[in-house]
Amino acid sequence: MNTSTLKFFIIDSPRTKFSDEQVILSEFTGKQFSRNEAEALFSKIKNHKWMMSEKLSRDVGFRVAAIDFMENFYQPQNILSKDSESSGNSLRSLIEKFARFYFEAKSKSITF
Repeated sequence: MNTSTLKFFIIDSPRTKFSDEQVILSEFTGKQFSRNEAEALFSKIKNHKWMMSEKLSRDVGFRVAAIDFMENFYQPQNILSKDSESSGNSLRSLIEKFARFYFEAKSKSITF
């Protein structure tokens, strides 16, 4: 068997474009993460797994710890800048004012 061909095949496989953490988290949670976020999440989930295992006095497994962490503790990284947040808040307040005005006007036009 020619090992140089095998080595070339493994390096060019699509699986190696992602880190191990990205692949594992994608399979366990069904979500895609950037390389940096996956590495940070992976270490947090390992710590969470240890804490859960200590509390329950048994090994809970990485899949259970990952699902529990994602459902109860995970906060997605906010990639919006403060400018876009403030514009989002001003848009929200504008919509709320419009809705309030619209329904107040509707209630005044209804006669019983």
